[in-house]
Amino acid sequence: MADLKDVVYVNVEFFNGQDEGDDGQSYYVASCDELHFTTDGVTFEELLTNVRECLELSLRDTDSIQEYGVIPSAKVKLVMELPYAQTA
Repeated sequence: MADLKDVVYVNVEFFNGQDEGDDGQSYYVASCDELHFTTDGVTFEELLTNVRECLELSLRDTDSIQEYGVIPSAKVKLVMELPYAQTA
């Protein structure tokens, strides 16, 4: 069996809502490759709530070692890349 993971990484991106097809409302998107989920939220607090729910649903009634190669007491680390903002 491959090495077991003791950390689950959740990548977070911020979108300003100004891209083509967006409605002008900014939002956050989180994805986790290890547990195969993606979720979003209009506020960071909403995003965190949705990430917690995804974690619970992904790991509920699951042997996390067998299914994902993740130990049951793994830490969750949010990784967020912020856009560079120039100041005057």
